[in-house]
Amino acid sequence: MYTDRSDGPGDIKKVKYVKVIPKKEKLSKYGNPSTYKVFGKTYKLLSTHIGYEETGFASWYGKKFHGRLTSSREKYDMYKFTAAHKTLPIPCYVSVKNLENGKSIIVRVNDRGPFVEGRIIDLSFAAAKILGVFESGTARVLVKSINIDGKK
Repeated sequence: MYTDRSDGPGDIKKVKYVKVIPKKEKLSKYGNPSTYKVFGKTYKLLSTHIGYEETGFASWYGKKFHGRLTSSREKYDMYKFTAAHKTLPIPCYVSVKNLENGKSIIVRVNDRGPFVEGRIIDLSFAAAKILGVFESGTARVLVKSINIDGKK
């Protein structure tokens, strides 16, 4: 949501890479309406994450939202590898590759956003730092769903 560097923590050394291991989870009771409206625009949720792939711009959000509830009603932790997406089911896992530097990680989608034109995913501060998005605020990325059920 925000590309202002001051939104990140004072001590970047707190960010430690911990590999996210996707696991099968039930859909959240919260954050999964069939449609919802933000800033006058209606969004329709995808019925499944399977096969999702999109190229676009990522941004990140940090301490302004740290400790607040996400759309899934989990507390946002800017030091975890999570993300916000407008239409993917919550929760799900996606691979995010920074097309500008080749770095990639897996994140767990547990929130809604970014509600800024041209952006497809909003990364936690930690994910943005590891991917090299923190410094620039945004980056061109490839987002691919991770299917742990083996379905295509």
